[in-house]
Amino acid sequence: MLDNKTVGIKIASLRRAAGYSQEKLAEMLCITPQAVSKWENGHTLPETSLLPVLSQIFGCSIDDIIMTAYSFDKKIEKEKPTIIEQQAEHIAKRVINKMESSVKKKDYIGLSDDEIAEIIQKSHFVKDFTIQREKESRADGRISTKINIISSQIKLNLIELIYHKKPDEFYGYAYLNGSINEIPNIYHIDYNRKLILLDDLSDGYFRGFDFDKDNENGIRIRKNYNTILKAVANLHAAFWEDKKELTIPWHFETKEHVLSWIYDAMEKPYKKYRKSEDSGKIPNVWEGDFSGTPFRFENHITNAELDYFSEALNYLKSEYPKYVDERFSKGKNITVIHGDLHPGQMLMSKHEKRDIVFTSLQNIRQGLCTEDLAMLIALHLEPDKKKAEPLLEYYYNCLCEKVKGYSHNDFIKDYKLSVAENIFFTLRLINQGIYDFNMRDRAIKAFETFVLDKS
Repeated sequence: MLDNKTVGIKIASLRRAAGYSQEKLAEMLCITPQAVSKWENGHTLPETSLLPVLSQIFGCSIDDIIMTAYSFDKKIEKEKPTIIEQQAEHIAKRVINKMESSVKKKDYIGLSDDEIAEIIQKSHFVKDFTIQREKESRADGRISTKINIISSQIKLNLIELIYHKKPDEFYGYAYLNGSINEIPNIYHIDYNRKLILLDDLSDGYFRGFDFDKDNENGIRIRKNYNTILKAVANLHAAFWEDKKELTIPWHFETKEHVLSWIYDAMEKPYKKYRKSEDSGKIPNVWEGDFSGTPFRFENHITNAELDYFSEALNYLKSEYPKYVDERFSKGKNITVIHGDLHPGQMLMSKHEKRDIVFTSLQNIRQGLCTEDLAMLIALHLEPDKKKAEPLLEYYYNCLCEKVKGYSHNDFIKDYKLSVAENIFFTLRLINQGIYDFNMRDRAIKAFETFVLDKS
């Protein structure tokens, strides 16, 4: 059955990202602002006839609005979907099929030279310049075009992104624009075309994929962990417990919801993984090539390490419900997080000033700051407790420069929860055929040393 609050949260997020007030959206739909407010607060659902209109306004599919809101635990929702919900699902599938079949035929129009000239004149107060375009490229549901602005006064390297299939990253940029400095400078956002014009940082920055390599970039990253952590703290502080911008994530609303989430997102993937491991379906070696760099991962997990997953489940079922009641269901310690914060999702400057810029913003969502930290530190930078503690302390001090009332004790509790949670993220990857045994083993190491406190 559809979960009203989850649908409401999604509509509110899409509305804000599109730049509309509740009053403006109501005017476009020929309904009252009170009706929109009731949707977003989870009191009612939109009428089925309005779903295609909403999808057009937001530039997404009906599926994006409602389908993720179906409850998955029979303990919470035993009823079958209503006729309205079945109709909505039917409409969603038809619209999605129509969009997918027509996407190749549609001509996605970028900014004209006149539009770019007007944007640059307003941002840099220059009139005489040349606009040079490179050939567009299409990948991952978006069209990219590099645009160079050249004059005697300025030289700008820009990139135009048009999101024609997967607009989640577009909404991520739109959501964070103006709130933090740790994203590329955005010159223009067009909500109708799902288009962004922003700085092209490909020449002056490098991605953090080589964080564990003994090359120049790897050494730079390891020397600048504090710079990375300060940027992460700035992101989290910008939206900390902001009641105007945040709503309670669905799985933090009640104990029943968090237990249902643990079962669906952790226990079920673990059972599938364990069955594959016990039957010998998981390979002993996984090797290949990623962006020109060869990799080789070996599977050496022990029975004792396999048992850690059961211990992690028991820990989460025991501890998470306590904190849901104490803090999370009340909006305490909730913020906006990156949602997929590994080193490869950030850019570091090649210049002396090692500033950090976040990219790949398609998973921007609301949650605990420690979810980002566990992904970044436990699964990548430093899984061992002794090496991780100084990094966590530095982050916490940076956060507390801007955020008040988050005790160190609660911070460590939350990090342990996120470490235990992220151990199952690695299993979900393996179940999908991404056999990153190194990441899984780092997650096990973090759980062993930080949660179980074993040296």
